[in-house]
Amino acid sequence: MKKTLTAILAAAATVTLAAQAASAQASAPGDRKAVVQRNLDELTALSQAGAVVRVVQDGRTWSARSGTAVWGRKTPVPLNGHFRIGSVTKMIVATAALRLAGEGKVQLDGTVDTYLPGVLKDGGKITVRMLLRHTSGLNSDASNTKYLTDGALKHRYTHVEVEELVKLSDDSPRDFPPGTRHSYSNANYYLLGMIIQKASGKPWAEEATRGLGLRATFYPGDKTKLPRPHARGYEWVDGKPLDITRLNTTTAHAAGGMVSTTADLDRFIERLLSGKVLKPAQLREMLDVTAPPPGDQGDGEPGLGIFRSTTPCGKRVYGHSGGISGYATYVASTLDGRHRAVLSLTTASPKLADPAQLTKVINSLFCG
Repeated sequence: MKKTLTAILAAAATVTLAAQAASAQASAPGDRKAVVQRNLDELTALSQAGAVVRVVQDGRTWSARSGTAVWGRKTPVPLNGHFRIGSVTKMIVATAALRLAGEGKVQLDGTVDTYLPGVLKDGGKITVRMLLRHTSGLNSDASNTKYLTDGALKHRYTHVEVEELVKLSDDSPRDFPPGTRHSYSNANYYLLGMIIQKASGKPWAEEATRGLGLRATFYPGDKTKLPRPHARGYEWVDGKPLDITRLNTTTAHAAGGMVSTTADLDRFIERLLSGKVLKPAQLREMLDVTAPPPGDQGDGEPGLGIFRSTTPCGKRVYGHSGGISGYATYVASTLDGRHRAVLSLTTASPKLADPAQLTKVINSLFCG
């Protein structure tokens, strides 16, 4: 889920162009909406995709949409539509793990072996904190390639047990010794889902959404259909779009399998950063960011299941990006919650792989 479009979206979210940095100024919400709409229209004209955003700025909420919900038709993208959120799932899962830590059910410095004995060959050296921050050294390329990138179409209806996803990673060479570096890996969150389930005694997704007040966020697992309304997602195959809206997301599990809406994701990030979900100590842990490795922008500066980036106009925002076949998502907020944004894209033409227009859209959500 960090391959292809998701990596591009993440890069777009953190690219700071000198010209933009020099000229970008904070603008009034009404002015911002016009700029965002123009940039969205340019994006969907280029990519032939659909897009919807929800922005909250200083107490005012507005939405914008562009493109089409169905390839080849003039069908508006639903403002309240459901979509697959990909790796934004990780931010919700990390919140659950930290909430359990605040309740004394999970120890951040406890090892994988403490909760899942024998699941990893070096589970006694990898801690929950390392999983949350992506410093475990676990590599998820094997599972990504088999189920989420090269094999995504072949396995779009395949049920996969999370133990298989973990084993594919465990059988792969480690990227580095545990705790010595940062490298994004889905395997970390496959394991966190298992730990959450073990510690809480509930299915990981049920525990992950407990008490969040979310109305449309869930893990569909083997249910391949999206609830209505929704825009359709596409993969570009043999020079034309293939509808891949129906998908079994056990291949992504707790690393990227959830469904949500712009309203729910906005509600989540607002409640999280306002301290309504985590105890102060755990929220501080989550927001304690570190510098990424040289040359690795990724989503920005990594915290525990969340990233901080700086916009061209100087605003620091916290959030996550995500992608899975057919859909890409970006969620971010200033620390005080006064300015928040959620973006959902349905993917289609490979022209969307140009990060320049995505950068314009994402920057305009927070800057003039």
